[in-house]
Amino acid sequence: MPAVIVRPLDPTPPRPDQTIGPPRHQLAMMVHVETAQLANPLLAVGRLMASEANAFAIVDGDEERFTVTMALPDAEPATEETAESWIRWCVHNAGIRGDLERCD
Repeated sequence: MPAVIVRPLDPTPPRPDQTIGPPRHQLAMMVHVETAQLANPLLAVGRLMASEANAFAIVDGDEERFTVTMALPDAEPATEETAESWIRWCVHNAGIRGDLERCD
């Protein structure tokens, strides 16, 4: 087992000079919810995006309408199609029925 390096946060560590930067591209889809089978559908979608699609996604809105924004490595049409398929799959498997539309 590798050694664990512990770095205390006191005193405050120096601020890095560079930012991480945004992903190169993103895809956003609006979900209009008709019915949801779970108590917190937004959390369910976010967890499915992370665990099943292995994607970095932000799910924001309320239980009637929310946006799923997924970070993409590029703007290739095939990458966007795959991302859209994953969003549809995650929303469906989170027990949400409704309409999805791209936010362009």
